[in-house]
Amino acid sequence: MTIKPGLTHQCLVPSPETSEQTNLDRDILHKYLERRFNKNVRYVGTFLFFLQMVLYLGIVIYAPALALNAVTGLSLWGSVLTIGVVCTFYTTIGGLKAVLWTDVFQVCIMVAGLLAVIIQGSIKLGGLREAWKIAESRDRIDFWNFSFDPTVRHTFWALSIGQTFTWCSSYGVNQAQVQRYLSCGKKSTAQLALGMAIVGMIIVVSLACLAGVVTFAFYADCDPYTMERITAVDQIVPYFVMELFGDRPGLPGLFTSCVFSAALSTVSSGLNSLAAITGEDIIKSIWPDMSEKRYTIAIKLVACGFGVIAILTTVLASQLGAILQASLSIFGLVGGPLLALFSLGVFFPCCNSYGAGFGTLIGLATSIWLGVGANIYPPDSNPPGFSTAMCDLNATTAPQFLTTTSPVDPSDA
Repeated sequence: MTIKPGLTHQCLVPSPETSEQTNLDRDILHKYLERRFNKNVRYVGTFLFFLQMVLYLGIVIYAPALALNAVTGLSLWGSVLTIGVVCTFYTTIGGLKAVLWTDVFQVCIMVAGLLAVIIQGSIKLGGLREAWKIAESRDRIDFWNFSFDPTVRHTFWALSIGQTFTWCSSYGVNQAQVQRYLSCGKKSTAQLALGMAIVGMIIVVSLACLAGVVTFAFYADCDPYTMERITAVDQIVPYFVMELFGDRPGLPGLFTSCVFSAALSTVSSGLNSLAAITGEDIIKSIWPDMSEKRYTIAIKLVACGFGVIAILTTVLASQLGAILQASLSIFGLVGGPLLALFSLGVFFPCCNSYGAGFGTLIGLATSIWLGVGANIYPPDSNPPGFSTAMCDLNATTAPQFLTTTSPVDPSDA
């Protein structure tokens, strides 16, 4: 698979001067499967991508709605609808160019929000080193767990090997990411962009982990979820933000923008890629002679349709438990077989289309069986406990919303 030097735009809605050029290879990722195997295998890859992205987008829309509900008290499902409609609108109108420029702005907001939580939380605790000591003393820091027990979720092997395949799937065989490479214009530029993305992702994930360490240390002796001050474990960081910044106008909004930025950038690129693949794999195959003007209108409608479907799947996302674990499970269940399909084509020239197609479907069925079984019959993980020893039993059971003038200080408990 190569990136064509002349491809300067890979937009969902092509501009007049580039429409002929973008029509050359909008869906180069799944075209590889057709050239390597046949059209049926290409459709298998398309189906896997549809399944993965639709389920994942439901989770991504639901996550910031939870945060907004915790910070402002707004209706959870009203927030879901608002997020979905806004993101669908600007993605449909602006195409990939809108996705890329909003991503640039959103990543800056994400980093600013995470740094605000880490810095202010560390100040409250007496320094980042003190927060780390508290987390380490409560068995929350464990880099060197080399256990081979498959029922233990976080081990050195699970994180190093498992996450390697997860990121290979995300950055290597995901249309939402590949179309970003294509928009670079040249192979060397795409490689540089990928290198910068890897460094940036390491920074963002590290900041997110540090924010988690500080949050745990802050609530080490008074867990808000156990005390029923929040309704879901995913609301603990927004609740923490309100305790830190509830009396400082603008800062809770900065954090809310941070969560929204991460979600909107993912949803917009996901809708764009779903519409592009639908156009090339389905619409063009049924109406190969469709004019560019009608094609543009069709994929705009497709993007709107997928936006509605993503909003509806948030109902399923609300039943999946912890947001992070649910999103990783989706990428493992569906992204794994998709990565295997492309790897089979690249590294095993002797494999034919029958083996690729049936092997992928069998792999998908197996991974779904394992994933569903793990949720129905979860292993006895015996996680470290949570303490409520220092909680003030007379304190409010609701999060401190933006109207709060004096945040709750755990040191008073």
